[in-house]
Amino acid sequence: MSHNKVFILLSLVFTLLLGILIGYFLRGNKYFYTEPKQSVNQSANQPSRTANSTTATRELTAKEAFNVASPEAKLWAGDAYLYQIELASKKFDSEGKSNGWKISFYSKTKDKIYNILVKDGESRGGSETEAADRKNLRTLKGEMIDSPVLAKAFDTNHPEEMEIISLKMYYEASSQKFSWTVFFPKGSQTIDAEF
Repeated sequence: MSHNKVFILLSLVFTLLLGILIGYFLRGNKYFYTEPKQSVNQSANQPSRTANSTTATRELTAKEAFNVASPEAKLWAGDAYLYQIELASKKFDSEGKSNGWKISFYSKTKDKIYNILVKDGESRGGSETEAADRKNLRTLKGEMIDSPVLAKAFDTNHPEEMEIISLKMYYEASSQKFSWTVFFPKGSQTIDAEF
């Protein structure tokens, strides 16, 4: 075989390999590659990957919401401790779950409160506020009694009540302990929130 034929053969092989290589890398490029269309046989009731992903609700207990918010609070201040929890939604079921909680943390070094909204199972961001009532400012350092205990007590003692106006876990100065209080149209009920 002459040198010219070998050179032409090697050039053709090199060009072919180069074409394959370029095609492989350009395949992910939006100008050369499009995603395949969905099958016509796909069920109409089956949601797409992106449909309604932001509107899905996820209900959590107060403690589960605290666990979602806690890492963000620790980034805000290493000495952030649980200060207060409030229901941020009118929805509170018989299992003590809700799709919205406001979790508040206090930092002694910053002398500020950090409020985090946990909505549908995820943090929706926080905001820093001044610590106004320093006299009664306490942080929960023991074990929290979770919201299902409150829901059970509420359901047992007030089965006729359906509407909750407000629900809050906070430091109660008169008893000098943390308490859960649920407020409804005809009154309120308070139980311990820490052991």
